[in-house]
Amino acid sequence: MTRAALLLLLVAAACASRRDTRPDVGSLVTASKDRVLPPRKLHVEVVETELSQQVDEYRIGVNDVLSVLVVGHPEFTGGPATGGAPPGVRVQKDGSIYLPLLDGVRAAGLTAVELQAQLRERLTKYLKDPHVTVDVSKHESQKFYVLGYVERPGVFAVDGDTTLLEGIGLAGGIKEGGDIEGAYVVRASALLPISLGDMLLRGDLRRNVFMRHGDFVYVPSAADWKVFVLGEVRQPGAVPMPQSGLNLAAAIAAGGGIDPVYASRYKVHVYRGSWQRPERYTVGIEDVYQYGLDIQLRPGDRVVVGASGLGSYQRMFNLLLPFLQLPVASGAAANAVGGG
Repeated sequence: MTRAALLLLLVAAACASRRDTRPDVGSLVTASKDRVLPPRKLHVEVVETELSQQVDEYRIGVNDVLSVLVVGHPEFTGGPATGGAPPGVRVQKDGSIYLPLLDGVRAAGLTAVELQAQLRERLTKYLKDPHVTVDVSKHESQKFYVLGYVERPGVFAVDGDTTLLEGIGLAGGIKEGGDIEGAYVVRASALLPISLGDMLLRGDLRRNVFMRHGDFVYVPSAADWKVFVLGEVRQPGAVPMPQSGLNLAAAIAAGGGIDPVYASRYKVHVYRGSWQRPERYTVGIEDVYQYGLDIQLRPGDRVVVGASGLGSYQRMFNLLLPFLQLPVASGAAANAVGGG
């Protein structure tokens, strides 16, 4: 399937699965006739996140199959096609490739261009001005995972050129009932500030990153309503949200409550909206005690109790990650056992 076809499939699936399970970002406080948190006691700001520059660079790894061509000298090209395998030479477990007269050329960790230069240098011992080309004919060393509410969850090959949206397209797109706004990407034990909702529903492709080895993309169920209570509470974690709703006081109580000895030092930060550009509401502890029953949460809200430094967005990511990785890890294991 072409990339254009994958993207069309993805957009169609996203539109079909879009459901109004997450109201737009708005006031943190319900319209209560009796008690309403005064605006001066509620600090609201939009959190701006950054993402390091992404490059579509592929580094060769163990078990990759390489096509090596020395122009005019086929005797230096190894690995003819056998048993239905692609022609070429496989990178061995020691990270090297073995060609005629070139015993043990290190390939793992190099780009194709870097390996070309290394082979050219080695071949000057036998040839005058050798012309060498190297391509990866089969990507076997690196994988990424697309799991959750997608049509075909599984494990896919990293080729250095597959983007996040193309990866979801390879998984058949998002199923009806998938929570696009709540989907997330985990890379190298870090939650990336990326919003699938911004990409698929609002056309912002600036963070359509290239997939890397070990990336996990997870699309949760839109029916799985929960909020996260993190930081200085006795039992941080995910709190299920009943259909009747959940207020801030009840959510903190579900997290075991705040240690009263240190409570006066803390503030409560509520992050609402996408992973990429959420709104952060900050409320003092004393105001939570007074108005907490009237502060209504929404599915996906992240409540962080702590000092001002603990309320930083990156710190919140670090606190949240253990409670997001459980479905990712279990889904990855299931797909690995099933062969992807």
